[in-house]
Amino acid sequence: MGLDIVAPDSSSEGSQMKPEKALVSWIMARVQPWEDFRNTNYEERWDEYYRLWRGIWSDADKSRASERSKLITPALQQAIEASVAELEEATFGKGKWFDVADDLQDEEPNDIKPFRQLLQEDLDMAGARSSISEVYLNSSLFGTGIGKVVIEEVETRELSQSPVDGSNTVFEPDSLVNTDVKVELVPISPYEFVIDPAAKSIEDSLGCAHIFNTPKHTIIEKQQSGVYNDIDVGSYVGDAKLFDDETRSDFGTDKVKIVEYHGLIPREFLDIELEEGEELVDLAINQQDGNDSPVQLDSDIDLVESIVTIANDSVVLRAVENPYFMKDRCFVAYQHDTVPNRFWGRGIAEKGYWPQKTLDAEVRARVDAMALTVHPMMGVDATRIPRGVSLKIEPGKTVLTQGDPNQVLRPFNFGQVGNQTFHQSGELERMIQMGTGAMDSATPVGVSPRNSTASGMSMIASGAIKRSKRTLANIERHFLIKFVEKAAWRKMQFDPSNYPTKDIKFKVASTLGLMARELEQQQLTTLLQTTEPGGTGYWMLMKSIYENSSISDREEMVMLAEQKLQESLQPPQPTPLEQMQQAEMQAKMQERQVSLQIEKTRADTERLRVMIEAQKADSQEAKDLTAAMLNVAKAEAEEVGTNLDKYKTIVDAISAQSQGLNNEPRTEGLGNTPRPV
Repeated sequence: MGLDIVAPDSSSEGSQMKPEKALVSWIMARVQPWEDFRNTNYEERWDEYYRLWRGIWSDADKSRASERSKLITPALQQAIEASVAELEEATFGKGKWFDVADDLQDEEPNDIKPFRQLLQEDLDMAGARSSISEVYLNSSLFGTGIGKVVIEEVETRELSQSPVDGSNTVFEPDSLVNTDVKVELVPISPYEFVIDPAAKSIEDSLGCAHIFNTPKHTIIEKQQSGVYNDIDVGSYVGDAKLFDDETRSDFGTDKVKIVEYHGLIPREFLDIELEEGEELVDLAINQQDGNDSPVQLDSDIDLVESIVTIANDSVVLRAVENPYFMKDRCFVAYQHDTVPNRFWGRGIAEKGYWPQKTLDAEVRARVDAMALTVHPMMGVDATRIPRGVSLKIEPGKTVLTQGDPNQVLRPFNFGQVGNQTFHQSGELERMIQMGTGAMDSATPVGVSPRNSTASGMSMIASGAIKRSKRTLANIERHFLIKFVEKAAWRKMQFDPSNYPTKDIKFKVASTLGLMARELEQQQLTTLLQTTEPGGTGYWMLMKSIYENSSISDREEMVMLAEQKLQESLQPPQPTPLEQMQQAEMQAKMQERQVSLQIEKTRADTERLRVMIEAQKADSQEAKDLTAAMLNVAKAEAEEVGTNLDKYKTIVDAISAQSQGLNNEPRTEGLGNTPRPV
């Protein structure tokens, strides 16, 4: 059994009839006006957008009553497909199309990486990329991309081996059956979706509904598995949405119309069990007169988020309260180009509609004119042509005339087709590209001179890239992030063994589109010529070039460039020979350093000795000076002493002589006395 929410069991068919009818009345009284509003305002335009994209001609698309050509130019088709390809490349160009950010307060931030890898692997296995691409196409055509997140329990088989007859050596191939929870995205055409016209988004609307036809056997299978109530749904006799290229056929009784409503309903409609004789009005539900009258909203009614499935606008197959723990609705939608205060957006087809219509009128007029000027026409004198002769002109045909053929038959034409129509068609194609932003130009250079210069194309491409980024911003904020969030919530709720509950944040890793990538590749290649090979800047540019390329070995080249970049940021490792030379040089430097240190020590010692010697020399000189002074003083003293002695001798001599004279008679005169020195 799938993971579809099982409807509550109806204990009594008779007692449940009135509440179910009231619930159908309440929902359909809102869904049908919503559908009428959508069809009145958008269906006719959507039909024409679809025909222009498919190249389907309709009589309603004539620009004039006399128009005979049914040609539809592919300019708008090219713009739509180029825009969708750009969005797909921008989303899935690098493989990792979304990322997961953990809570800032988480103590183990690295545990979120396996969660992201497993979630992306499961979504890819469920076909999420193909579904997202189809949503992009719907948004480009009709202006709004819509998807529904559904879950189901699927059985998968994997190869294994089982022993034969209990042997441990002989095995036979076998398979193991595993049960997995699959979350997938179902693309929804705007023709199959209705929403409250007063709402601007799915979240703030009263409700929304997915209306589609499904084979009857799928309903029976879900009834047998308990997903839907076991009740006779009957058959749907209406026609599905058909386009002009499709033939109408009667599907017989093997189809059922399903209205799957997601939104608010009065709580009293859920799990109602009426006792015998109790009326619906006793349950405080404000219902108008008559069983088929819609129940009106009242301030006393408690609204609850629910999922209700109605078959053929009359039978409730399932009515349950929203079973998801986040109480979120299963739909995600975004506008290709934002229309303020509206749910339905503006797509590529709408932006290029009028240039496309004008281009078609121009080309069809040219084709019609060419039919008049190229194919031969004849003027005939009917009175001179035999009766019953066919006037159809064919090669080699003989025409019988009664008289001179030059006078009976006369070819004529309506002139020549003007050459200016060719240039006008080129300008109209340029207008389509201006309106849509798709720059895959097919306009000849002679018609559009902007294609003749690289700078002109680069300037136009930069403007187109900016417009694409606006659409990518809508996709990221309103579609991809919400889809990944809902998918993760479903996984955590219904597959907790593989997806433990975490407080996580999501961010979409959208990359550059193909056109923007080519433009950036040119800029990176130009910058590469200005950097030195092998340097840090060189490997940074090479890494960016590899990341933006589409080569088969891109991941390996990116890893190699990253390795070279890290090596360039670190000092290079020397070879063994260089290491030996470096060690020898280092030893010599150390030896030289020691020698210099010894020389320095020796020089310091010599300087100290010289200073001491100088000090010693200074002391000896002072000592010698003092000794010299002493010697002089001593000499002077000795000389004085000698003189004193002399004087003493002289004095003594004089004294002695004085005493002798006194005793003896004086014989010498005074003139013979020596003079004192």
